[in-house]
Amino acid sequence: MKKTTQFLITAAILAGATSSPLLAKNSPQAKDTAANKTAQSSKNAIKNLNKKAVHKKEKSQNDLLKTTNKDVVEGLKKVVAATKLIEEKKDKEAIKMLQEATGKFDIALAANPKLGLIPIQTQVIVHELITTSSEVIKEVEHAKKLLKESKVQEARAILLPLRDELVTTTSYLPMQTYPLSIKLAAKLLINGNRGEALATLSTALSTVVDEVSIMPLSLVRAESLIQMASKMDKDKEKDDALAFIQAAQDQLKTSVALGYNSKNNAAYQSLNKQIEALRKEINSTNKPESFYKKLLKSIRDMIK
Repeated sequence: MKKTTQFLITAAILAGATSSPLLAKNSPQAKDTAANKTAQSSKNAIKNLNKKAVHKKEKSQNDLLKTTNKDVVEGLKKVVAATKLIEEKKDKEAIKMLQEATGKFDIALAANPKLGLIPIQTQVIVHELITTSSEVIKEVEHAKKLLKESKVQEARAILLPLRDELVTTTSYLPMQTYPLSIKLAAKLLINGNRGEALATLSTALSTVVDEVSIMPLSLVRAESLIQMASKMDKDKEKDDALAFIQAAQDQLKTSVALGYNSKNNAAYQSLNKQIEALRKEINSTNKPESFYKKLLKSIRDMIK
């Protein structure tokens, strides 16, 4: 699929427009270019949208990590250090390190015996795809055709890039089982069972729980586009407002085309109905503020 740095709203507002300085002042083309300033500011706003979403997510994850018990973190560091020492056949140092780690875990559990999953690490990755719903549908249909012809690798090359998401992975340490495994590893090492001790530590590491959260960026963009439409509406720029609404609706369709949503989903169907109702209100003489508020709330609920 062809990727482009242009955002959808540019095409939505400036369809058929040109920036030629030779245009007549009152020609239709000149009127189109009069929207260029608004479109450019909108494009820049959307361009920074993903960065803002990432920053917001990273902040929330960093705030989560601040709640991590310090003794648990220090104990975990000592376990990692002990594992390296065992691999280097420095058993005495490793035993001491594991005992210190156990002491840290015991302190944490003594302070709060009900400690469960403790966040120890977080990672935020962005896979960005700037496209339209029609382009995604076209690519998916092409991939289906290739699969029917058993051209799996060619289909794979088409489907793999079809990701438009913010992925957050948070790792949690299970405090009801992990400290017990470390105590067992220390005991095995004391008895001279280095191999079993390493295997126990490896098993303990596998008990770390990873929680993965995926946020479709198309929904985040749809929210921002609705906000921009509301601003244009207040400024009496009805045509621009409708263009933003159209672009937002296409982002919702893109979320379905990419498989993040389903067209049969009740929440998705409700969003489409709200958008159509808002479109009618914009074209009328009524003030659609309440429609914008309701629509934005629905999109935010879907994102959550």
